[in-house]
Amino acid sequence: MKVALTGATGFLGLALAERLRAEGQAVTALVRRTSVPAARAALLGLGATLVEGDVTDPASLLPLVRGADLVVHAAAVIGYRRRLAPPMQRVNVDGTRNLLEAVRTAGAGRLVHVSSIAAVGISPSRTLLDEDTRWNAGFLCAAYFDTKHAAEQLVAAAARDGLDAVIVNPSAIYGPALVPGNSSRLVAQIAAGRLRAAPEGGINVVPLPTVLDGILAAARIGQRGRRYILGGENLELRELVVRVARAAGRELRPWPVPSAAAPLLRAAMEAVEPLVPASAWFTPDLCAAFGWWLWYDTTRMTRELGVRVTDLDACLAAAVAQWRRDGRC
Repeated sequence: MKVALTGATGFLGLALAERLRAEGQAVTALVRRTSVPAARAALLGLGATLVEGDVTDPASLLPLVRGADLVVHAAAVIGYRRRLAPPMQRVNVDGTRNLLEAVRTAGAGRLVHVSSIAAVGISPSRTLLDEDTRWNAGFLCAAYFDTKHAAEQLVAAAARDGLDAVIVNPSAIYGPALVPGNSSRLVAQIAAGRLRAAPEGGINVVPLPTVLDGILAAARIGQRGRRYILGGENLELRELVVRVARAAGRELRPWPVPSAAAPLLRAAMEAVEPLVPASAWFTPDLCAAFGWWLWYDTTRMTRELGVRVTDLDACLAAAVAQWRRDGRC
C-alpha cells in the first residue's frame, strides 16, 4: 500500500512513518525546506520517499498524493500563543483545504484527517464528552482550538460530498519520539524539577502507540465521515504531574493553581510574550482552559475500531528515559 503522509517530520508523523514502514507499507512523506534535519534523515533511513513542499503550497501536494492508496493528514501548527494564530490559519485551515482539493484532483484513496480533542469541546464539569458533542470552545479565544475545529469542518463537509475521509481526534499524546511535541516539553520540565504546579481541571492523556493503532484502524475500518476520539486515561491535571514525576523517579505534590488566577496569568504571559522564544513551552492560551475538563469517552474507539489503550505509565517512563538520553532533563 502506498501511503502519503503530511506532518511526517513532527512528533506524531515521524512515529507513524516508522510504524508504517515496519508494516511494509510504502511511505511518501511531505517535507519542508525548514524541516528538522534529523527528522528528514530518519525518514530517509526508514526508506520513505520524500517530496519537498508544504501544505500551504497547493502545487506541491499533487505529487505527494498522486497514486496514493491512503493519505494521512497529520500536518498542523500546534501551539497556545497569540503570535501563532496566522500560521495556524495558513497551515491548519488553508492547508487542509489545499490537501482536500489535491486528493480530489488526484483521485487518491482514503483520507485520514488527524484532528484533535480541541475540535470536540470542553466541559465545566467532569462530564465525559464524545464524538457527538457540540463544539463550544470558541470562548477561549485560542487559535489552536479554533483552527482545528475549522479544519475538521472542511473535512466533514468533503465527506458529506462523497470524499472517502475519516476523522480521528487524539487527546494529549505522550510517549518517546525523535521530534519533541508539547507533551515532550512538559515531561522534560517536570522530570527536571522545573515544574511543580498544576492548575485545576482535567485532561485526557493517551500513549503514542494507542494513537498509532487508532489511525491505522480508522484507515482500515473507520466509517466514512465519522470521527473517532483516540484517548486514554482521564486525569486531573495535578495527577498527570504526579504521574510524570513518578516516571522520573520523583515524588511530587504539585502546588495548586486556582482557576480564578487564569485571567491574570494569561495577561501576564501576553505582556512578556514578545520576549519569549518561539521554542519555549510558554502557553498563555491554555490559561483560559484552567478549571475546565477535557475528559472524553473512548467507547467508539474501542467498539468500532477495536483499539485498546496501552500502558500510560510505561509510556511516560519511556519518554523520560529518552529525554534523559538526549540530555534534556
